[in-house]
Amino acid sequence: MFNCDGRGAPRSRLAAPAICSVAPLPSEAAPSLTGVAHRPRPGEEISDLPLAVDLDGTVILTDMSYMTISRVLLIRPWLVPWMLYKEFSGRRSVWKRTLGERLNFDPEKLTYHEEFLRWLKQQKEGGRILILCTASDRRVAEKIARHIGIFDDVMATDLGPNLAGENKAAALVERFGEKGFGYAGNSKSDLAVWPHAGEVIVVNAKPAVRRQIEADAHLIFD
Repeated sequence: MFNCDGRGAPRSRLAAPAICSVAPLPSEAAPSLTGVAHRPRPGEEISDLPLAVDLDGTVILTDMSYMTISRVLLIRPWLVPWMLYKEFSGRRSVWKRTLGERLNFDPEKLTYHEEFLRWLKQQKEGGRILILCTASDRRVAEKIARHIGIFDDVMATDLGPNLAGENKAAALVERFGEKGFGYAGNSKSDLAVWPHAGEVIVVNAKPAVRRQIEADAHLIFD
């Protein structure tokens, strides 16, 4: 059954986003959860909107850019001046690609937001189109997407604009149209994307970000 506000009935989205913890039925074993889940009401239809999903801090509780920098530069410190030059000359995508090509990691060992990932799998089973949409380098993003196995496509940073914030919003609007997609994200940069989305899903957001978007959120995952 669903427990919402301690009264057993979900709140209307007109009043607030759906914030419902999932309790097992008496005959079921309790699932292993990493935290409190925020789920749609029982029987709620899956949206026809394609859903664009952020990677770092949303699907995974890891920052792939930080992992790339720390692991690659630790054994190749001579790349640091070159990376800083690219960063401050506005060519972040170039160092992301170069370092991403040298990053050796196992997607299975990343830390995932398990409850959100289970919800995504339910959406996929219901026929929804899922797009992994991230500022991480394409090669890194595609490797993770292949491991997860539910995404229909990947939008990621190539050797062009860094796909974050306004750049990500512009790319999604160009592909799907204004309000023609749902978006799940977690960070301050996602505040530039959510206003263009027809469905707002907030995942693992810090309090300062959550306060700015929760009034417009359809779903919130801790």
